Amino acid sequence: MLDDRTELHFPANGMTEVPLLWQPQVVRCHAAGPGGRPLHVLIDTGTDPSAIDLTLARRLDLRIGDFALGSDAASDAVPFTETMLPWLRIGTLTLRHLYLMAVDLSHAPFPVDVVLGYNVLYQLNLTIDYGQQTLRLCHSDLPPSPPGPRGVSLPLLFFEHFPAIRAYVTAPHTAELLLTLDTGSNSALTLSPDLAATLGLDVQTTPAATGHGFATTTPVVLGMAVDLQIGPFHLDSVAVDVPATHHGDLGRPGRANAGNRLLSRFRRVTLDYRRAVCILDE
Repeated sequence: MLDDRTELHFPANGMTEVPLLWQPQVVRCHAAGPGGRPLHVLIDTGTDPSAIDLTLARRLDLRIGDFALGSDAASDAVPFTETMLPWLRIGTLTLRHLYLMAVDLSHAPFPVDVVLGYNVLYQLNLTIDYGQQTLRLCHSDLPPSPPGPRGVSLPLLFFEHFPAIRAYVTAPHTAELLLTLDTGSNSALTLSPDLAATLGLDVQTTPAATGHGFATTTPVVLGMAVDLQIGPFHLDSVAVDVPATHHGDLGRPGRANAGNRLLSRFRRVTLDYRRAVCILDE
């Protein structure tokens, strides 16, 4: 078993800003690392810990240990092993001794080499500027910029290690949600089957499509919508998808998960793990 010795080395100004690779509505960027080619890095607030593609880990001759089974969004039986990446550079931020799970990411629906999850993100504050298509990573000592005139600062809560905020369904029925904020998802709002039933959503008569975790797929039910209240913001007709099984992280009871189709309704989203603050700007 490896210890997590991940280190973040910021430049003198304590931050880096890089272009956002937005399509297909997930938060990715380019990075440099061992191997001599640019890496696709997914910034995923819905993952703990970080991960690297197993094929890439083997090509880089990283230490590969025994395998165990973990979970992703869609499955509870994802093979993984621990490893460590010597370095990774995003803009002017350098990560050293990056602790990761080595997982087969070849089935992901978009190119991804490395996934940065909670074990990295809790050490910084993160701003996704959907309007300007940029990603800013700041040292946790730097306070985030205050909300603009059409913005709000909300308490940042957690479901396990996943950042979350309070939200309220206002139609077709009412409910309070602990809404996890998932920058690795390109859905709008994913509800677990039990929450969908509580809200009276007609899951049984809606055709299923295919949803993707990192390593697996699962049937999901589409074609539903709810109205949401988040702080002072009222969001109409938020598209809902519901896993058709109870497997994976998003099939567990009580899960309400906001992906980028919902988050990008805001111009800018800032998550400050240390101060437990979420800033939303219209």
